[in-house]
Amino acid sequence: MGTTQRIIPGVPHQPNWGALNNAITRVANAVEEDQREDEDADNVQDDGEAQRRLIDRRDNNLRGALKNLVKTGGGSADISKGRSTSIGKAGLRTAGKFLSVFTDVAERGLEQVLTELEIEIAGMSVESVIDFLLIYCSSGDAGMDETAANKAFAEVTEHIIAQTGNDLKAFEDYIKQAAAGEGLTDLLCVFWGYYIYEHLAQRFQEKITQLKGEQVSFETFQVIKDDILGQVKLLGQDKKLSAVDWRGEEGKTFIEQTFESILKIIAHEN
Repeated sequence: MGTTQRIIPGVPHQPNWGALNNAITRVANAVEEDQREDEDADNVQDDGEAQRRLIDRRDNNLRGALKNLVKTGGGSADISKGRSTSIGKAGLRTAGKFLSVFTDVAERGLEQVLTELEIEIAGMSVESVIDFLLIYCSSGDAGMDETAANKAFAEVTEHIIAQTGNDLKAFEDYIKQAAAGEGLTDLLCVFWGYYIYEHLAQRFQEKITQLKGEQVSFETFQVIKDDILGQVKLLGQDKKLSAVDWRGEEGKTFIEQTFESILKIIAHEN
């Protein structure tokens, strides 16, 4: 059964998924029309104005889609506290777990942390360490929320690898430097951005591919991803905080507050 079937039931006691479904489809329609405008040589003179209108329409529909995603989950407060039945719980678990592990690595070193977890680091590659961390911090694979959390953390590790390359010492040093400053907050924001994106991609990318084809679907979800990550990045610049006890109540509260702030921004909540 594909994602198009899974979205039909919606969430018990929450607004129907139909508005979100329609908003994503309208984003794809605007992307498709933009592609046609680019290919139509006869409209070169009017292309600038037409493209601006299309982009405005696409962006408005995207705002509506993100607002409806938060609405279907019960609102930013419930989602960020783990009270939603559709989104939030797995993300909160995974965020807390990987930030705690990274804090342990910063304090005791990667080898010591892995040894305590009964993993022998000698001879391990960065890929092997990453694979272990992905499994250890996993929220399981029971449903969409868990899958979104797992994929989002995988993107966090890719973000780190992009900075460090396949060097285990550089990977460890990156985590230590992040924990010593404000870098873990940046990673948390990256995680939340991908987590929100994955909830949309899982539910609707297959459907858009079926309706519009692979190219329109790819560009549609690239637009969605870039928009979410752009908003998250801006928030991250204002959410800088170092010396957080990620393993305690302070860390839990900060994770929830950061998540709620992101949800409010993308949903345009007051």
